[in-house]
Formats: sequence, C-alpha cells, structure tokens
Amino acid sequence: MDDYHKTYLTFRSFTMAGGKISREKTALTVETPLQIIVNGQTHILIMFTPQKIRELVIGFVFTEGLIKDFKEIKDCKVSDVRKEDGEEVIEARIEIVSKGPLSSVASGKRVSYSSCGICGTENYNQMKTGLKRVKSAHRFTMDMLEGLSNRLEEFQPLYTRTGGAHAAVLFDSKGEQTLHCEDMGRHNALDKVIGSTLIRGISSEDKVLVSSGRASLEMILKTARAGFPVFVAMSRPTSRAVEAARFYNITLIDMARDTNRIYTHVRRIKEF
Repeated sequence: MDDYHKTYLTFRSFTMAGGKISREKTALTVETPLQIIVNGQTHILIMFTPQKIRELVIGFVFTEGLIKDFKEIKDCKVSDVRKEDGEEVIEARIEIVSKGPLSSVASGKRVSYSSCGICGTENYNQMKTGLKRVKSAHRFTMDMLEGLSNRLEEFQPLYTRTGGAHAAVLFDSKGEQTLHCEDMGRHNALDKVIGSTLIRGISSEDKVLVSSGRASLEMILKTARAGFPVFVAMSRPTSRAVEAARFYNITLIDMARDTNRIYTHVRRIKEF
C-alpha cells in the first residue's frame, strides 16, 4: 500500500522580501487519517504520514500493550476507504490473538494527533501495563553517539523536502544504521521503527534510538516496551521523560544545540 500514497503535496505560496511579493511552490508533508480496527473493534484514529503503514500499525498495537510478540498477529490488512460523509481514510484491520475484550479505551472515540501520542487515553497508566525495566549490558562510546546526531539528516529525505517531518533512526552499538522512518509525528515515527523491528526480528538490546524530536513521557514508555537501552533526542526532554527513563533503566541523552546532556544511567557510556 505504501507505494500508492504520497508523503508530500505541493502548494502555491507567496513570499515577501524587500517589499516585493513573489510566488513559489512549497512541498508540505501529507497529513491523513488512519483508522485502526483491532479484532473488528474500532480502536483509534491516528493522524499520520502514509508511509510504512503496516509497520506503524504493528508498532502501535505493540506499544499499546495489546500484543507482546509479533507472533500474536494473525492478520493485518490495509485499504483505502471512503466514509459515508465522503471523507477518505486509510483503514487498517488487524487481527490479534484474542485475550478477551479490549480495554475501555478501545471505544472508537480515541483520536491521536501528530503532537500527542496518548490523546484520548483515559489513564496514561494503562500505557505502563506489562512494562519492564530494560535489560542490556551493552555500553556505547560518547564519540559514536555524538556522531549519530550529525548523521541524522542522511535519513530525513521527507524533512529535507518539506521541513515538516520527524525521524526515528535505529543504530547498533557500532554506529551502523539499522533502519529509519519518518512521519509528521515523532511518536508515529518511533512506532514505525518498533513495528519494523518486530516484523524483521531485529534484537533491541544493543540498539540506540535517535529521534529528531524531544523525549516525552510516551516516547520513553514506547522505548521501554521495545527494549532499546539508549534514547537520543535532538532537544530537551520533559521532566516525566527523565523520571520514566530513570525508572525503566534507559539511558536518556539530548544533543540540543551542539551539546550533550546525559540524564540517566550514565554507566552505559564507556567514557564514564
């Protein structure tokens, strides 16, 4: 399905410089609705960029705690649907191993916008159900980690074109890129990466997750469920992100403004 959806559209725009108005074309990141239906029950409507759709859906149901393993997915079908009001949405119907009724948040009333990974959740503590502290004995050099932030643009073709997309990039302990994803929302990009690791059977214990956005609570909870030991962000984290990273044994680093700040579990950095 991904090959049939555009990730950016071009619009006419105007600029003013030196008192002169000029016309130009501007590429903008596509925002489109994705309705996820789990075992026949509408779960959530996500606003996202239509790329790596299956990966996003699988990553999302995993980070929501609906599955613990890729083997619990029985089927996942993605299709374009036109609603009765004429609205076009992408619909993902995913069948998972039944464990009884879905939680009360799966009422069809949840909406997740690009800036909010847990919008509509009745209680964010539900996101922590089944979470465990990350177990990883791997250590990483600060030189390598700092080099990753300088390479981030290599994996942001959509951002380069539009200036309006986030990236999540997974590296191994040697600094080799494993996979990368982009989306209008930073939490969507992370779910795409997580879904990709599940589909491909990629281990998490020696990986570094680099995000172009900030580290917030839901980003750290998703990282903990995936089992990534290091999270590197390009801007300052929130207070709850630091608290969660400390509790779930994740090394949290920000590389904002050509600096580095390590907030939690510095023992994973070889130089310390």
